[in-house]
Amino acid sequence: MSKSFVKIFVNIPTAPLTRSIDGRVFDDPVDSLLKAIGSLSSCGVGVIGNYDNVSFTFASGMGRYRAIPGSGAQPTAGEIGQVHSEEEVAVAFTAPKSELATVIATIKDNHPYEMPGIDVFELVRFEGDGLG
Repeated sequence: MSKSFVKIFVNIPTAPLTRSIDGRVFDDPVDSLLKAIGSLSSCGVGVIGNYDNVSFTFASGMGRYRAIPGSGAQPTAGEIGQVHSEEEVAVAFTAPKSELATVIATIKDNHPYEMPGIDVFELVRFEGDGLG
């Protein structure tokens, strides 16, 4: 039986930011995330065949959010109660489904937002495919 894999998409800002919940500085948020993903390659994260650190950065656009007043939110950028826009890109990579909890924790630790946008899709694998 072959392993089950997921495709993970993460929206991440491109500008330097300081995370409000702990004061951690992200000079290059995309690079920080890519290094974190790469650190999990021994677990099969971002690995396709004989290659590791496999990811795709795309879809440059504007992410928007509003920290809900009274919710306890601590936005990294923007003001509580105001809609904030930030230039973001999406990063996509694969991971074994069995490593999903570790991957999500690693993303959260290496992302400047309090609540990063993360989408996970289960993949159907065909023998010999690139699983990309």
